Formats: sequence, structure tokens, C-alpha cells
Amino acid sequence: MSESANVALVKRFYAIGDGLATGDPSEMFTDDVQIFFPKFGIGHGMDAMMAIAHGRFEIFSRMLHHADEFKIIEQGDTVVVEGTTEGETVAGQTWDGRKTIPGHFCSVMDFRDGRISRMHVYLDPDFGNEDTARYPWHKQGAASA
Repeated sequence: MSESANVALVKRFYAIGDGLATGDPSEMFTDDVQIFFPKFGIGHGMDAMMAIAHGRFEIFSRMLHHADEFKIIEQGDTVVVEGTTEGETVAGQTWDGRKTIPGHFCSVMDFRDGRISRMHVYLDPDFGNEDTARYPWHKQGAASA
């Protein structure tokens, strides 16, 4: 079964973001894109998208999505991607979502005219696992990923 143009675009977006492919990711989004990211909220347009992208480089010294393990669901003009990442924060904390709690994400993307018009990203932004003291379930020794 061949993949749709929307799924191919999603995979290319992550490959470019991880430095595994070249291209301009801004060309993949509509000018009025709606973006949601935890601790950022909802923004509109490429300025919001770029603010989140630049924030990534302030938090992570490296990050890679495990694209070959993505679970992708497509319905109409919506693509949902569930996956994991690995990397290191600028503070030196490492994670690998295949083995640790940090690093799991889910993104929901809507398409219009072959470009992403809405991207909502759901994840715990505490990749360094530095904010566990506030959560009692973490102290109960939940099973690892």
C-alpha cells in the first residue's frame, strides 16, 4: 500500500527537523497555520511556528525522532503521529523514549491544499525529568516505557 502525500509530507517534516533531509519546513505549512505546543499554548502563523522551533534549540543540544517506529493514522485530511524521541538537554540530561518516560509524543496535523494548516503537539516537555517531585504517581514507581 502506498502512502498518501500527506503522510509523506509528515515524514519529510520530521526528517528535516532532525537534520536527516534538507529543505525548508516552512514551505510545508499554510501561512495561517495554527500550532499548539505544551507550555506555549496556541499560536497562529509562521512566527509562532518559528518561536517553537527556536525554543527547541535553547532546550536541546540534540534530538532525534524514531521515525521508523512511528504509529501513523490518517483519516481524511488529518494525520496523527504517535512516536518517541531521544536526545540530550543543554543541561546534559539524556532520554530515549523507547526506554524512558520522557520522549513520548503525539502530533495531530490537519491539511489544506497539500500543506499543514494545524499542528497540535502533545507531550510532556520535561525531557530532563527534572519536574517529578510534584507528581505522586512518579514516586509510586510506575513501570518504565
